[in-house]
Amino acid sequence: MSAIFACDAISVDSKGGRFSVDTAELLAFQPIAIEPADWQGITRLTLTQFKPEADQIESQLCRLARGFSIEVRFNGVSLDRPRAVNSTLPFIETELGDLYLYGLSQGEDWLRQSEYFHLYLQGLPVYHSHHERDPGHVIHLDSCRFFARLPDRDKLIDEAQVIAVGKQVLQREARQRLEVIKSERSEEDFVQGYDTLKTFRCLDLLNDVSLLPKQVLAIIQDYPIKEGYSTVNLAAVSQPVSQSDVENGLVKVADLDDLDEVGALRWMFAWHRDYRVFRPGLDARHWLFSYLVDLNGPAITLDIVNETHRAFFAGQWVSGQAVFCEKYRLTLNGESVDIDHDAVYDEDQDGFIVPSRESSGLVVCQASSYYDEWDTFMESAKEADEWDFHNFVVANTADKPADALQRLLPTFSSCPSLFSRKFQLALSDNGQVLAVVEID
Repeated sequence: MSAIFACDAISVDSKGGRFSVDTAELLAFQPIAIEPADWQGITRLTLTQFKPEADQIESQLCRLARGFSIEVRFNGVSLDRPRAVNSTLPFIETELGDLYLYGLSQGEDWLRQSEYFHLYLQGLPVYHSHHERDPGHVIHLDSCRFFARLPDRDKLIDEAQVIAVGKQVLQREARQRLEVIKSERSEEDFVQGYDTLKTFRCLDLLNDVSLLPKQVLAIIQDYPIKEGYSTVNLAAVSQPVSQSDVENGLVKVADLDDLDEVGALRWMFAWHRDYRVFRPGLDARHWLFSYLVDLNGPAITLDIVNETHRAFFAGQWVSGQAVFCEKYRLTLNGESVDIDHDAVYDEDQDGFIVPSRESSGLVVCQASSYYDEWDTFMESAKEADEWDFHNFVVANTADKPADALQRLLPTFSSCPSLFSRKFQLALSDNGQVLAVVEID
């Protein structure tokens, strides 16, 4: 119908008949003479004085022909029909019509998953769950059961109901195919398809598999900090973990919330006890949940061993009392770990625990993520606090008072009048400067 408005004249040659007429006559409902013609099996439309741009029409025809079962030519060139029911795609018959399962068909890479699907009716697109160009499943609906709205036939009648049924059929057929894949492959190969199983909500197929997919476990890769909007604490495990290693305690898996929520003590415990952190994404009846260790709920105790002294740290962004000691002990679920080389921030006491072998200032990042109220990362403040805390630790653990003082003093490069001069300082009992006297 739209072609009549797009040109001055139109000719149609189809099924043994031919006519040629000005479109103005058609729109005026004038009678048209149809002549007999020797039909070659191709319906041909010729538009004269075509008004739209040809490249725009070609783009639309390519889109419409993508699932068409009959060859479509534009200006003598055959258009691609990659989703046609008679294309090279391996379609299967269902109650909806012909279905192609993207990535799950015989001979395809089943690790290549997509939740998108495309519905066609009589070869024309009637629904796309996402962008039309996205790869995905293809369903050619049975035209005896499903109907589209006239005149353009670009939208289904009862669309919501058809889509719901389509999703059910996709889910069912995908599960059947995944069950076959499971029976044909080793457990090592099958767990590689975790993302595909998750896409099709078939994670229960992993319940009796004795390997854990890499995607559900993570290691604490370095000193744990408040992440803010970054993700730096966890890294995926490199290999699947076996059920026997979990059962025998060779690998311990913890249920552990974000450090921002549960605090640094629990994360330091998990890090030093070499726990794997569970990333939710298994069926509720999976065997792992019988061995999952809860590090969120039970009480955790902090014991300071051989405290030496206390000092107050005042940084640009964070401040707090620091307890210097030989080491500290964390106890959770009856399990303990002694730590003598990594400081920890105790939120309950709003202070820092600094063991004897601490050598960095990273602990300030357990006290703050260094994001301000406008979600801006304050990198300069973070770096300054880390450096200042490092010097603070060195000064408080120095054997000689003069070494401690030198560490705590700022630089004076911006004040040339002080260069090459000597001064004597007097400090009060609480560390305040009482007097500064120049020495000749």
